[in-house]
Amino acid sequence: MQMAIDPQHPISKPKRPFPVTLLILLVLTYTSLGWFGFIEAVRHWDFLQELPLVVPPLYLASRNAFWGLAGIPLIWGLWVGRHWAWRVTQIAAVFYTLYYWLDRLLLADSSAIAGRWPFALGLTITCLFYTFIVLWLPRSRRFYNRD
Repeated sequence: MQMAIDPQHPISKPKRPFPVTLLILLVLTYTSLGWFGFIEAVRHWDFLQELPLVVPPLYLASRNAFWGLAGIPLIWGLWVGRHWAWRVTQIAAVFYTLYYWLDRLLLADSSAIAGRWPFALGLTITCLFYTFIVLWLPRSRRFYNRD
């Protein structure tokens, strides 16, 4: 009698590729920035309310909390090689990129970002490119059972 092999079982699962580990660190970095932004918004709530902001402090706190919360299951799914994490990471990367640039272009003070946008754009393109390249590598596709 032949037993079916469960691709999610740790013994039958391929080893996590090193580029995936680096991608997880990248997602962890963005997730941590979200949490730090949320904590700082809450800590300095009174100060933020006194500033002439385009958006209320609640927006600043909630957007950072959203990315901090969204990153937790994504990191876990990437780490253990969940099938859904492969697709969700790509969607989240595109969504985060769109959100980041819309937020910058529509809400940020243009004089504050004038000299820094080329670096931010380069970093955005590099991170987005890295995310897609890593996830489409044959070893990564096997790790996420996407063959």
